[in-house]
Amino acid sequence: MKSSFEFQPTNPFATSCTSPSQVSYRFTHGVSGSNPQKVDAHLEVLLTKLRSSRRSVIVGPHGTGKSTLLHSFLPKLQRSFPKVAFQQLSNDPTIGFFKRIGERSRAGKRIRDAILELPPDGLLVVDGWEQLNWSSRWRIAKSAATRKLTLLTTSHRGLAGWTLLHETRESPELILALAGDLLNDSPHEIRKLVGGHLKNRNLSPSTNVRELWFEMYDVVEDADSQEVKYNG
Repeated sequence: MKSSFEFQPTNPFATSCTSPSQVSYRFTHGVSGSNPQKVDAHLEVLLTKLRSSRRSVIVGPHGTGKSTLLHSFLPKLQRSFPKVAFQQLSNDPTIGFFKRIGERSRAGKRIRDAILELPPDGLLVVDGWEQLNWSSRWRIAKSAATRKLTLLTTSHRGLAGWTLLHETRESPELILALAGDLLNDSPHEIRKLVGGHLKNRNLSPSTNVRELWFEMYDVVEDADSQEVKYNG
């Protein structure tokens, strides 16, 4: 007897499927939310707003799509600016305090070096602005202004004197729509299983979707393992 999950090529919640570079940002739930033309129209609005300010920030809690939005936005940004420098920073909670300080200092230097390679009216994108120490943020912002660059960052909160470009937030409806996108090619049994787990969760605008996908990954893996064991 064949497993009903045998034709599932990979777990739809694997990192290779859910990483910011692999999925398109959804501005709304519903069928139109994943429509490429609708997404592009939203990005055009953000581009117009970005061009009117030298410093803009995308704000939102952990795991609400800030990095995903940047990756979806990047191709349009690369076509719209003379040159784009993209720097993605991460906060690894497993490393020690002093090592974290050293990494933040090195990240600041990498970004300052990238600034020197940008022409006037170029764009510097920093995903994870809060991962930099105070002095690095100050020096980067000052250097960008001196060289007449546009600066776009992500942050967990608004920044004084910066334009709020977009605020990422989730809703139960949007989270279900995002899960539906990932499960589009999955067997009916997997879609039903994940849907049942999500409906029993207390989903809210502050839900960390990244961690939720890790949880759903385990749900799918457990289902696959149990099915194989049952049919063995």
